[in-house]
Parts: sequence; structure tokens; C-alpha cells
Amino acid sequence: WCLIGLIVAVIAYYYISWRNAFNYWKDRHISGPKPIPIFGNLVRLTLNPRQLVELEWYKNYGKIYGLYILSKPTLTVADPQLIKQILVKDFNIFRNRPKVSGGNSLVMSHARDEDWKRIRAIANPTFTPRKMRKMYSLIDRCCEDFIDSLDKDVLNGMNEVELKQLMSAYTMDVIASCAFATKTNTYADPNNPFTTKGANLSNAPIWKRMLQMTLPTFIVSSNIYRKILSAVGSNATFFVDFSRSLIKKRRNNNEKHNDFLQLLMNSERSDGDIGEASDANEAHHVNEGKDEMKAYVEAFAGVLEKTLTEDEILAQ
Repeated sequence: WCLIGLIVAVIAYYYISWRNAFNYWKDRHISGPKPIPIFGNLVRLTLNPRQLVELEWYKNYGKIYGLYILSKPTLTVADPQLIKQILVKDFNIFRNRPKVSGGNSLVMSHARDEDWKRIRAIANPTFTPRKMRKMYSLIDRCCEDFIDSLDKDVLNGMNEVELKQLMSAYTMDVIASCAFATKTNTYADPNNPFTTKGANLSNAPIWKRMLQMTLPTFIVSSNIYRKILSAVGSNATFFVDFSRSLIKKRRNNNEKHNDFLQLLMNSERSDGDIGEASDANEAHHVNEGKDEMKAYVEAFAGVLEKTLTEDEILAQ
């Protein structure tokens, strides 16, 4: 009877908790789709094409509606002016993204408060149009390899291709070239670990993603969970080790490359070009305006640190 009483008490506790949590938007007179216990609206978003689901909700509930990711209330905004207010003028106010169980807190999208402010201020000049243009030649080379692969297929009499596999190979080739100045040769070697590990990271099964979101953080972050249920850890470790070895090689040999890793390594040095005026003027958005520049200056005022640690470089 004690066990039955305990089970009933737990069920009652969670029922009351969910009911109170799921009244959040109703109490604020904001409409939205009806949630289900534990998962909220997450199941529909996960099992169906998200864009189509959100378009349906937009038509049913308007430009602003409330969702629940698990029991956490989430506001969806589809008004262009309000979106600009959030993402441009007040972007530093909305800097903290949702916490991800087992996520790396050094990654810019996961970092919070002052850590985010410092990493963003240092890494921001890496994304200027002037520096991005230096990578055009790398992308051109990937395009040529892509066309050469198609030409070989035609010469071999092939009249059909698996488009997803082909475009995935091209995409990974561009990423490897622009991020690490590395050629994957994916068309000739589809089992290249750079390609297979990347595919494993981006194509994790739905049940694993759901489990990661619903389990407590201390479980997802444990080594036991990673070894038994998650291949993500080993896949991510491959890229961390690969990047670390590249950094070591470039430092030892004094090598320089026009890739993303090099830009972050340059920002790590106090004598790097992070302080260039041209970078500061174009770093926030490709199409700058007074609102953007004012928001940028206010957001990063007081950041004195000018370097990234090696772990922070690897995380980005």
C-alpha cells in the first residue's frame, strides 16, 4: 500500500505540475496548439517536417503563438518587425539560447551571459565579408570536383544518381575545405571517416534526440550514457582531435591557410588583426545600418579580452 500510495503521489505531482505549466500561455491570453503531458508540442515538431507544422500553426493561431517544448513555454514570433527587434536591435538581450543536455558550454550558441559576450566579441570579426571572400576559391575547387564526379558518372554510362548522397558529399567537401583546408575526396572514398563521422552527427536517430532532451542533464552528461546510448560523443571527439592535431601542426611548422580554423587561431593571438577598423565596421551584419552598429557597440562594450583559448577555438 505504501508503494501504491507513492506511485499515486508521484502521478498526482506531475499531473498538477504539467497542468500548471501548460496554463502559462492561457493565463497570458496567447493562443497555440494543445500540448500533451511530458512532451508538450515536441512530438509533432519532431515527427513531421517542422516548416510545414509551423506554417499550419501560423495560419491557425496568427503571427504570435505559444508552444511547449517538454513543459517549457516557448513563444513563436512570425512578425517581421518584431523579429528584427529581437534579432538585431535587442540581440544582446536575447543572447542565452535554450540549454542543451550534454552540450558544450564553450560553443557560442550554448555559451551564456558574460561568457557568450566575450566569445562573440572575439570571434565576431571572423565572419566579415572580406574574410569570407577569401574562401571563394576553396568553394570553386569543390564545385569543380563535384562537376568532375558527375562527368565520370556520365562517361561510365550512369543515367541516375542518388541525389542526397551526392549533395551530402559536396556539402561535406565544402565544410572540410573552408573550415580545415582539408580535402575529403568523398566522391571516390565515401567511407572517409571525416564524411561518415559528420553524417553520424547530423543524422542522429529521433529517439536518441528525444531521449537527450527528456532525460536530466546529469544523466546525459555521464560517461555511461555516452558509451551505452550515444555515438555522438565519439563522433564529436573525432573532429576535436582532428582540429587539435591541425592546430599543433600549424604552430610547429608555422603554416598559414585561408580557412575558418586559421581565422580563429589568428583571433587567439594578441597580435592578430582582430582590432582592424574595417573588421569592426562590417563584423555584425553584411548589410549594416545604424541600428545594427549601435546595438553591436552597446552589446560588446567593456570586453577587454582579445584571445580565445584552444578549447574555445575547438568548440567553435
